[in-house]
Amino acid sequence: MTAKLPIGIELFAGCGGLSTGFLDAGLNIAAGFEIDERAVDAYNYNHQYRGSRGFVTDLNVASGAELLKQAGIKRADFVIGGPPCQPFSIAGKRQGKRDIRADLIGHFIRIVDELKPSAFMLENVPNLASFDNGEFLDDVKAELRTLGYAVDHKVVSAADFGVPQNRKRLVILGLKGKKAVRFPSPTHGTAKQPFLSSADAIDDLPDAGEFGETGVFNHEPTAHSADMIARLSTLEPGKRERGSFHDRLHPERPSYTLRAGSGNFSPLRPVHYKHHRVITVRESARLQGFSDDFLWPDRIPRLQQYRQVGNAVPPPMARAFAKCLADQMGWALDVGMFAGNPAEREPANTLTDEQRKALRAVRMRGASLGKAALAKR
Repeated sequence: MTAKLPIGIELFAGCGGLSTGFLDAGLNIAAGFEIDERAVDAYNYNHQYRGSRGFVTDLNVASGAELLKQAGIKRADFVIGGPPCQPFSIAGKRQGKRDIRADLIGHFIRIVDELKPSAFMLENVPNLASFDNGEFLDDVKAELRTLGYAVDHKVVSAADFGVPQNRKRLVILGLKGKKAVRFPSPTHGTAKQPFLSSADAIDDLPDAGEFGETGVFNHEPTAHSADMIARLSTLEPGKRERGSFHDRLHPERPSYTLRAGSGNFSPLRPVHYKHHRVITVRESARLQGFSDDFLWPDRIPRLQQYRQVGNAVPPPMARAFAKCLADQMGWALDVGMFAGNPAEREPANTLTDEQRKALRAVRMRGASLGKAALAKR
């Protein structure tokens, strides 16, 4: 008997880190649903050639049936997604389930109830487990169990799965028709297979520069003031700059957790361990485990590129979970079927280097410049 080839969808997809990992593992993601148009633009640029399409969709109101219709499928064997985590983030206002955005987890549960997939994966911040003394997470798991799933959660580190970043996430898995849930075993963190470091990920890249100078996509530099460059030039690897609170990467360790920010909030980006500047979008993507085939077209503002990287689930971690789910459910994997040919896409860059430079100048953020330069503005 031939193993079943399942089909799934991603909710709250962003640019599609989860979808990337599942496709890399050989599982079919028919569609990703996300309300942010720019994120869907990036999703489609990087997934449509692999057979997955993104849709601008408000998951507060969309029904499961509507999602299937948009995706052009009759069923969803699995549902994956990471409802926005700001309500539970340590860095946010920590309003927990009092924040209306917390209802998005409820909509994830609703869609699972409507579609009745064989399995689901819900990803969020670790702090979700501590809100209301753990009662909120207990309620979420209890509600999912009433739908007929074996449910469990675990806080995992992306570094355990070959991601060069100390990024911890809470993952809830649910399997229908099973008595228990198993999580993937770490692949890294041993003497035989050590954690990947920042240098492992980005040391082969040239210094940041315009595309015409480097030939590297999404690798443009951030403009720093002379004062900020002077501060960063004395900052040791693995240390924090006291005046600006910038953290410098250590070449022999995984990166700090990359953050996304929201609204007008743009978090401080790590400083390169060798160059006196913050890391580029491409370096950020490398530290998240994205391949260099994953590109952000230059029509997407650079702040949005950084934000999409920071919001994404690292693809190598997603791939490990996809393989683990497939093993437990008896699903077949076909990596070649969803590889696609990235060369078939339209060009990612349509602007000249000078045009991108001009746009960066218009959109410049104060945190990149330093306090002295900010005071003069």
